[in-house]
Order: sequence, then structure tokens, then C-alpha cells
Amino acid sequence: MNFKKILAGIGAFALAAGLATGLAAGLASSGQASALTVVYGVPYAYSATHSGSSNFADGKVRPTGLLYWTGDGSGWFVIHSYSSWSGSNAWASATVHVRSCWGTCVQHQTENTTLHFYRVETHNGHRYFTRIYFSLRHKVAGLGSSTLKFYSHGTPAWYY
Repeated sequence: MNFKKILAGIGAFALAAGLATGLAAGLASSGQASALTVVYGVPYAYSATHSGSSNFADGKVRPTGLLYWTGDGSGWFVIHSYSSWSGSNAWASATVHVRSCWGTCVQHQTENTTLHFYRVETHNGHRYFTRIYFSLRHKVAGLGSSTLKFYSHGTPAWYY
């Protein structure tokens, strides 16, 4: 057997071993992704697609979009992005929208806010956040910083 054939065989073996190791690492990391803590009720937080059923649907990691937290649509967040996400805490930037007048008047005030997702529980083997604290520099239509709780049933999924 000549030297070139031996080197070619060793190279092919090393390549195959490297691919197998990379594939195994990829499968392991995808298994970890399912173990990440999720948020239920975002976007929307209304169980319209699951009317009358559990709010434990469509859990998401780093969800963006609308999160309604009043039953009458008078308050909601638009979640923009996350600065951190771990198994026990997450921090997001958002805009809070709060209705500022009633009757036939429909006006909303807005302010940028920080959302802190915390207090992790488990449902059917899935970890999820049960609390959101939002901090406001100023009161918006009488609303100050507060904590919302996740509810497993009812509309909306997040409420005081």
C-alpha cells in the first residue's frame, strides 16, 4: 500500500468522525432547545384560537409582538427585543400602550418600558415564566410599574 492511499484513508476517517461529532452536537443542542423556558400567551395573550381551553398553548422562546393584559383591550405591550434570556429570567424592551380616556373617546398613551420575566414553573414537563414585572419611569394614564401573573385559563392569559 502506498503512502498517499494511507493518508487519504486517514483523512476520510477524520472527516467522517468530525461530521459524526458535529451531528451529535447538533442533535444535543436541539434537545436543549426544547428544555428552554418559554412564555405562553405571546403574541396576543388571548386564547381566541384556543377558546375556552388552556392558555398552555404555543409556548415561545424570546417572543415578540403583542401581549394584551387587560380583558377590554385597554392595555397591551408591543415586545421588541430581548437583552438576555436564561432558565430563570428574561429581560425585554417593549412599548406599553394604555387607554387614556373612556366613553366614545379612544386614545392611548405610550411609553417605553423594560419587561422582566421571572418565577419559573413547570407544566407537562415544560418550563415557563409565570410573572412579568414592567417598570415605567412615569405613570402612563395613571398606570405605574407593576407585576402581571400568567393564568392557565381565561382571557387574557396575563393579568394583575
